[in-house]
Amino acid sequence: MNRVLPDPYFAPWEETFQKFNGLLLASRLRQYVNELPVLDAARLKTKAEQRRGYLILCMLSHAYVWGKHEQAAEVLPAALAVPWQKVADMLEMQPVLTHAAVVMWNWRLLYKDGPRDLNNLDTLGTLSGSSDESWFYLVTTAIEATGAPVLSKIVNAIQLARDDNIQGLTQELEGIRGIIEDLVAVLRRMFEKCDPYVFYWKVRPYLAGWENMAEAGLPNGVRYEGVDNGEYKKLAGGSAAQSSLIHALDIAFGVEHHPTGFRPNKAGAANGTPAPATTPAPAAVSTVKPTNFIQKMRFYMPGPHRSFLTHLTEVSNIRQFVTEKAAGKRTTEVEKLITVYDECVHQIKVFRDVHIQMVTLYIVMQANRGPSISHGGFAPQQKAEAPTTNGTADKSGAPAASVAASNGTGEKPSKGSSILYPQKVIFGAPYGLAKKQEAGNDVVRGTGGTDLIPFLRQSRDETNESKIVPTPSITPRKQSTAA
Repeated sequence: MNRVLPDPYFAPWEETFQKFNGLLLASRLRQYVNELPVLDAARLKTKAEQRRGYLILCMLSHAYVWGKHEQAAEVLPAALAVPWQKVADMLEMQPVLTHAAVVMWNWRLLYKDGPRDLNNLDTLGTLSGSSDESWFYLVTTAIEATGAPVLSKIVNAIQLARDDNIQGLTQELEGIRGIIEDLVAVLRRMFEKCDPYVFYWKVRPYLAGWENMAEAGLPNGVRYEGVDNGEYKKLAGGSAAQSSLIHALDIAFGVEHHPTGFRPNKAGAANGTPAPATTPAPAAVSTVKPTNFIQKMRFYMPGPHRSFLTHLTEVSNIRQFVTEKAAGKRTTEVEKLITVYDECVHQIKVFRDVHIQMVTLYIVMQANRGPSISHGGFAPQQKAEAPTTNGTADKSGAPAASVAASNGTGEKPSKGSSILYPQKVIFGAPYGLAKKQEAGNDVVRGTGGTDLIPFLRQSRDETNESKIVPTPSITPRKQSTAA
């Protein structure tokens, strides 16, 4: 990965990137960015330079929009918007923070000759400046690196199915199964060095896009100054659903995903042979076509990844081959093929089980608990009145100067805000996605704009249904609050 853009022309970007965490903390990033020149992204000549430019613009733009305990900015200045759109077009992507930006193009090796694993990786940048955020990205980077060999194995498996080579295909699937097991092991390492509280309250708000974000202060999305006549854009933020590796596994094993809540009914399978899906009854009144979120996430992938997945969908034959063999004579060879195929699918399901457990701990539980400071922070409110600098009494019990400093504005916080938890209410509005879940509201919004838990559970269940020999999909036990 390029660590610095070599052309001095882009020094304003690099200099801003080097100090944007401090500018954000001082609530001066927007002021600084507003004074930047509009640079021509066409001078980014190589793919490595374009990816570096895209990463920088992703982080600066999301930091600008979401701010630090500030109202969301619905207008992105031309200094960021114009080159961001240009470099996104060059990469056949969208001008919004994506999985590719923060995971695939945001790492370096600590030792050049070392492996691409968690013992030898570092990030090029973070939005919060925290090691928790770095670990969050690097675990996912390690998953991509660990899973990379599976792509050639999938291609080999497709050819072996064409050649009617049951034994060869079984061996290739055994190799794929081992890689997916390794992916699960890497994913479980997220718990080691990424604190759930830090992730939810300090990191996650910056990963959100501006689609379905009315509750976070962006009902119309974001207007890109100097782009498309300044029209508003509604774009989803970074999401694990944008991983082309996971999409490739789904395609290879025939996992079919549907819009959340709109799954076709499937009859029970007899003798281990899956029954065809039945056509679902039409909705009584709805005229709105539901959106398949997983398919939609390909819109945010690099263009070549998207093209690869399209071609893979056209030629994938593994599930068809195994299903046809399962419907015929069940020789020992065929039984082993079915078993190994189903074990591969099961490991993809286990991966999604662990992901659901992770989302429960890192997002749902944090949203339900609300903000808390267990080791210091601002002094709690006192009932007694205290004199202010101008001699008047402040009923919060804290000097007016302290109250003003606590919300970073230089002014007293609005009614309903908290001295102890200033991130809870900023100018009467929530701090992006970092907020306590309201009673009676079961919707926990993902950074991609989805109703998170129903989407993840359905994706897990759809994976399980791809097995040749069906097994029940069991909802994973929730992590204990002590975890």
